[in-house]
Amino acid sequence: LMHSTMTSTLALSWTIVPFSLIILSQCVHGFSTTAPPVVARPEINTYPAPPSNCPFTPEEWKQRCELAVSYRIAYMEDWHMNIFNHITLKVSNSDKETDGPHFLLNEYGLGFDEITASNLLKVTLDGTCVPTQGDQRAGGRVFKPGYVLHSALHEARHDVHAIWHCHQCQTTAICQTTTGLLPLSQEATFALAKGISYHPYEGSVNCVDEQERFKTSLGETNKVLMLEDHGPLVVGERIEEAFSTMWFLTRACQYQVRATSSVGGDLSRINIPSNDIEKEMNRRAEKFDEAPTIKVEAEEIVEKHDTEALMFACARRSAERKFGAKNIYI
Repeated sequence: LMHSTMTSTLALSWTIVPFSLIILSQCVHGFSTTAPPVVARPEINTYPAPPSNCPFTPEEWKQRCELAVSYRIAYMEDWHMNIFNHITLKVSNSDKETDGPHFLLNEYGLGFDEITASNLLKVTLDGTCVPTQGDQRAGGRVFKPGYVLHSALHEARHDVHAIWHCHQCQTTAICQTTTGLLPLSQEATFALAKGISYHPYEGSVNCVDEQERFKTSLGETNKVLMLEDHGPLVVGERIEEAFSTMWFLTRACQYQVRATSSVGGDLSRINIPSNDIEKEMNRRAEKFDEAPTIKVEAEEIVEKHDTEALMFACARRSAERKFGAKNIYI
């Protein structure tokens, strides 16, 4: 049960469906060859319009809002550690900038419960703060390990827009074991389906030389990187995907730590699924987002929920109630 870098062949059904839900039509004699109809849905996660004197573009303001509330969510989930750890988001269209791409991250010295849309830093891949419009002063404090790790993956993976890293206790404990994450639960199945890699510990992440090894460890398609003796990191094409992946991962690790502790670490007393059962778990996970099938005339209609966005929306609403939206989106 020694862990190794794994790339899942399972394509989860909860792939990105940002602002609409797709309806898949299946005819009596097989899948329809016509384009599937799309049902318009209201956007699940919305944010206040930028203030009148906002120095950021409307798109960047929206990203700042979703990242700021992500830090508040992480605080509520106990995925924070004083002034350390980072969640980053690549700024849309910043690849076109001469010093791009840029990404947003928290200023070193602030707790996750203090992050707002306007106090997030915008930095280049080398960790240089990008001044806001009309403000040519140097930016705030950038924590070197944060930029070393996150900039490496933002640079290497063009499909990655969000990176979420934490030191959640049980998940970090699993990073300290040679077993790694085991397929013991539904939550583990969903996390493993994202593709999981492991990276050996080299010390504090303040050595630029390690960046290439981070890229190699994560690989071209995996979205979970277990930093051995350090903590978990997940990447996503949007912040909702990164959140949901981290949520499933941390919950799975909590189960695993409790289960193995309850039997004194004896894995022979753990219900580890057989290969056949694991395949069936993966098969069912592919249909995780499907609503009950309905029939419309001669067609069977299967609606697919945007689970990632719905999970994030639930957490977002909780954070807005706890902290007050006006104290986050400022």
